Amino acid sequence: MKRVPVVALVVAVVMSLVAGVVVGFVLGVAATEAGREFLRDIVENEQAADVATPQHMERPRFTLQYPGNWYVDLKDEDYDPDHLFSIDSPGSAYVMFVLGPFESDPEEALRDQIAAFESLLGSPAITRFAQYGDLAGKGATLRGRIMGIRTTVRTFCAFERGQTVIITEQFPHDDEHFVKERLALIERSFVLRSDTNDPE
Repeated sequence: MKRVPVVALVVAVVMSLVAGVVVGFVLGVAATEAGREFLRDIVENEQAADVATPQHMERPRFTLQYPGNWYVDLKDEDYDPDHLFSIDSPGSAYVMFVLGPFESDPEEALRDQIAAFESLLGSPAITRFAQYGDLAGKGATLRGRIMGIRTTVRTFCAFERGQTVIITEQFPHDDEHFVKERLALIERSFVLRSDTNDPE
């Protein structure tokens, strides 16, 4: 029997917790007046993204580009450049990537993501989509409110080239004009490589 790599098991657990961690963090922050002030402050600090000089990520399983003044959160205790990382804007927008060398059902994974984010956004408007860059899969855009702030979450799940991928974007609706094209840069530049390039 082929042994399941430890990293696959870890990533599987992480994938099941990604939305829950994000939801729990935001709800915890929003529970105090200081936390609510924090949320208001980060929403108001978005900046125009630098797309003229994008940064590049080259990993065994994927490549992508992101705006020059956005950054990969290297301080996250769960940071793993091959399996779990986020790219953050100067304000409060982010894109989180989760990747793992194992099979999953994209529709089931998406339903789990939607259920978790619904608890954060209340009763959001939900629209479906089926493509992220060159990847075909299952995706949903959720638009609702967090502490009165109109917020958009876009989450996408796919299984391709022997890899499961979950990608989640989140940003305040009022910042869409700052981040939409910048998120599009990340999306169109994301290229998933063959599972033969999977790191040990």
